[in-house]
Amino acid sequence: MKKRSPKPKKDKQRLAVIGFGRLGRACAKLIMADKKLELAGIVRRPDRLGEKLPPPFAGVSAVAHISELRAVDAAVICVPTLQVLAVASDLLQHRIPIVECATLHEAAFQRHKQELDRLAFHHETSAIVGAGWDPGVLSLFRGLFSILIPKGLTETSHHPVADLHHSTVARTIAGVKKALSTELPAARGRRQRYLYVELEAGAVFEEVEKAIVADPLFLDAETIVFPVENIAELEKDGHGILVERHEDPACGHQVFLLEARFSETVLAARMMIAAARALPTRHHRAYSLFDLPQRVLWERMAEVAEQEWF
Repeated sequence: MKKRSPKPKKDKQRLAVIGFGRLGRACAKLIMADKKLELAGIVRRPDRLGEKLPPPFAGVSAVAHISELRAVDAAVICVPTLQVLAVASDLLQHRIPIVECATLHEAAFQRHKQELDRLAFHHETSAIVGAGWDPGVLSLFRGLFSILIPKGLTETSHHPVADLHHSTVARTIAGVKKALSTELPAARGRRQRYLYVELEAGAVFEEVEKAIVADPLFLDAETIVFPVENIAELEKDGHGILVERHEDPACGHQVFLLEARFSETVLAARMMIAAARALPTRHHRAYSLFDLPQRVLWERMAEVAEQEWF
């Protein structure tokens, strides 16, 4: 009996983006920037199909249903949470692997995952669920903290409030066009201020930073100054978080802190694309990020990490 020749390995994984809001655009950009991925097309609402796609998506196919696209290997779902289950069910019935990042937690997330697991198994395809920021990246951080401190309490503070007073004063300093100040508690009860500045044309950041740090109003707390290109974009996309894991006093006094300011949309998109690259390694089930080996998410970065950190 003649043996079948193995199927040739594809050079690129073709991904479709379902939904074209901020998250969909972020995912599409990441796909286009990845040499191992190809943007198969964008699925939009029928009432938006008449609108031209902005650069750099002008040449990308935009359709009302994924069946109108050719050779799709997987889809990333970038629609509101209430629509995710219906969209995911339709894609799985068409045997298209999916990645989604619905913002569901606890029992609601478990029911959601179980239903997609049932569909993925029945239709012989795969799904990665909750692969965004929260649940997603933040879930992994919390899990790692819990491994290191098994008995303890995790506290999470979201959205640090902008300090309008310090933001306003910073704008009066020479060279500062716009400013945004936020404040978070640091270790041992100290306060730490993050000041983001958009500079006037020709201003030198080092000189502006020196003037800010020397200003009497900013001497009450450690102030870290960051130059940014556009404060308006930072205010729109900016998200802040402080995660603290404290060990039970009966067991010890270990404390872990994660403090960050970031674009939730960008991080969610990066996580979704990393998960999409992992889809070909998965069997016909639904998976959360906790089910995936770290190496399949890191892909080509894993070897570099082993060389640097082991």
